[in-house]
Amino acid sequence: MRIRIVSALFIVTAFATVAAAQTQTTRQYAAKFICGKASDEQVKAFLAAPGIYYTAINVHNPRLKFTITYQKKFALGQPSEQAGKISEWFRGQLKADETMQIDCVDIYRHIGVDPGTFIEGFAVIQPSLDLDVVGVYTAEAGNGVSAMHMERVPLRRTQP
Repeated sequence: MRIRIVSALFIVTAFATVAAAQTQTTRQYAAKFICGKASDEQVKAFLAAPGIYYTAINVHNPRLKFTITYQKKFALGQPSEQAGKISEWFRGQLKADETMQIDCVDIYRHIGVDPGTFIEGFAVIQPSLDLDVVGVYTAEAGNGVSAMHMERVPLRRTQP
């Protein structure tokens, strides 16, 4: 009888451990970015309008008392369904109510691409707690800003 109880407890514990491992998720934000001047070739390849594109991703820690740690990386997209370069992870933190901006200059530096090069892809942010993340996208065609769009980036939970 004692062996059956121990065996049953072992099986229940094993199933609970597997279930907990399966439900463990990571917070993640994937903010679109587009940066640089689209040349005639890139206009055709990327289906982008001629002009210069800028992205600013604003990240805010809404906590009033807690510091949030995060890691971020950048993944480039290429035309014709080709995967692009992915940067390493970069770690950081935001104290309570702090805000940071990730812009094209930062993305070029982290991805190792010359500033002004036409690039697009995703900035992937994995924080320890939920953040406010908003992408701000502007474009110009030679006469100053001709288009602007802001988009709140939704939180998603992914499995490692």
